[in-house]
Amino acid sequence: MVQVMTNCDSVVELRRAYRTTPDAIYKAWTDPSTMGRWMAPRPYVCEKVELDVRAGGRYRIAMFNPENGNRPVVGGVYESVDPGKKLVFTWKWENNESCQEDSRVTVELIPIEGGTEVRLLHEKLPNVKERDSHVKGWSACLEQLEEGI
Repeated sequence: MVQVMTNCDSVVELRRAYRTTPDAIYKAWTDPSTMGRWMAPRPYVCEKVELDVRAGGRYRIAMFNPENGNRPVVGGVYESVDPGKKLVFTWKWENNESCQEDSRVTVELIPIEGGTEVRLLHEKLPNVKERDSHVKGWSACLEQLEEGI
């Protein structure tokens, strides 16, 4: 189960435990074919995942909703990469008027007894509506991550 914490209009923190190693979860965040299995909240699917996982490298994730034809695309730049432990990257939707500035995502992989806790912090969201939308999307993705590993 995903634990969700919001402490202001522009920040959301989610936590979820998995019965696998930090390295397996790191691969799910850094391997395009693995990420493509879980990164889009249903009914969306990933159409294309491009990842250059290194500090300064870029990523781009194209999604598709077969129910309404919507094709959102998100991308950004990796600010920090610590294999098996932590990723920090910018996050920006293409063609979304309410998200014109980059926000920042930090994903920490914490070893716990019997597995790994993922702590996801998404900061600098522009408003409560976008914060709440990202809570819903990230919660679904973190649940689906279990299927992708």
